[in-house]
Amino acid sequence: MTQSPDDHAARIRSEASAWLARLRSGDCTPDDTEHFNAWLAAAPQHREAYRRAERLWADLAALSRVAQPQLRQAQCFYARSRAKRRWRAAGLAAAAMLAGILALNPAIWPWLNAEPYQTAKGIRRTVLLSDGTSIELNTDTALRVSYSGQRRTVWLERGEAWFNVFHDSDRPFEVVAGDGRIRDIGTQFNVRRDLDQVSVAVRDGEVAVFAKSQSAPLHVNAGQQTRYGEAGGAEPVQTSDLMAISAWRNGILLVKNRTLAEVAEELERYHPVAIDVTDAKLRGLAVSGRFPANDLELTLKTIATALPVQVVAVDRDHIAIRPNR
Repeated sequence: MTQSPDDHAARIRSEASAWLARLRSGDCTPDDTEHFNAWLAAAPQHREAYRRAERLWADLAALSRVAQPQLRQAQCFYARSRAKRRWRAAGLAAAAMLAGILALNPAIWPWLNAEPYQTAKGIRRTVLLSDGTSIELNTDTALRVSYSGQRRTVWLERGEAWFNVFHDSDRPFEVVAGDGRIRDIGTQFNVRRDLDQVSVAVRDGEVAVFAKSQSAPLHVNAGQQTRYGEAGGAEPVQTSDLMAISAWRNGILLVKNRTLAEVAEELERYHPVAIDVTDAKLRGLAVSGRFPANDLELTLKTIATALPVQVVAVDRDHIAIRPNR
């Protein structure tokens, strides 16, 4: 019987998953490798299916610790079954792994199928989505976008992004970041995630912030900001300095009365270096200014001119800020 195109594609995906499980099992033989290379070269669809399987594996590895027991269970299942029906065991192991994770948290499935976008340090980019919504990604930012008929969801995994949302009351737009989520109510807003600390600032319109352990959403309007963290609910709404918050969109670091230690940490976001302020008294010195985000040398020279410090390049990846003796 001739296979339908869907059945044929499903078979290739199953074979790709089986090969991935076999090659990562820890006891792959030279014959296995030879047969895998032959399978891979047999058709372009094989190579594409295997690349997709690798991406899925990498995504699963990035999930929270709740998924780890299922990952270990699938690996053990494959190891026990390898000597008998290796192909079937490998496919079942991959399926069991994914099914176990999805059973624990069905919300993972949209995340796995979401489109990833990211930037390296010092790089900005703008993503235009299908509904006209635009997302500007700041330096060292990673997020995923999932659109469906019912909702629009963005997972901000790290970094900072500016959202200019096309409002659609039939399809809510939400940003999931840390232990909370931000729902758009027709607006432009900025979200920054530093580990588990998330800051939200609104330029136009309104957002509703749903933080962990908070019974009701916190509404943030134009010109306001809030933040939340792992500890629980969002902080009270306060007036935002939107000019300083959004200056990065023009490649500028706008610093107002920040400590030298804080500025050094901020510069590390934009440049692949470690900046060490060696003296405790120096760390608390106040810094204000307008600096180019992509010119570390000019920024440090400007700071050294304004403060009693000297900047020393320890090596290519390490800069020390010391007292100016």
